[in-house]
Amino acid sequence: MDNENIIVALAICGSLFIFDAIFLGIIFFTRRKVAQAASWPSTMGTVTSSRIELRSSSESGSTPYPIVNYAYQVMGQPYQGAKVMPGPEKGGSGARKVVERYPAGAQVMVYYNPEKPSEALLERGTPGFVRLFWIILIILDIFLCGLGAVLFFAL
Repeated sequence: MDNENIIVALAICGSLFIFDAIFLGIIFFTRRKVAQAASWPSTMGTVTSSRIELRSSSESGSTPYPIVNYAYQVMGQPYQGAKVMPGPEKGGSGARKVVERYPAGAQVMVYYNPEKPSEALLERGTPGFVRLFWIILIILDIFLCGLGAVLFFAL
């Protein structure tokens, strides 16, 4: 095996490590937020506005993001919230469904952090993109490990 093949195999392993670190970081951050929110108490709230916001993205022009604002009270103190799910904000094809699920004026269950009532969510389950990230991670790992093995042993 020559030095070029070793360098290519190491580059593949390094890329794999970087992708794994990014995806696992997002997955575990989101799962931690879901676990924290699982025990939060709830209160009734009202959706004050619900709309789609188009944000610029370099590859496709623009991406739709759901913007849902809601008002709620905790022990008589009024609060405003805008977070729908735990984890990072996600836009894309599901944005319209989120806005349809939370129309302006709708009464909603708001889950709030008892230690910091200004921190709230409308949904406290695991977002669907976490499952997608696991699938991408597994497929990417299998592909890159296989490619690295072929380069390392066959060439």
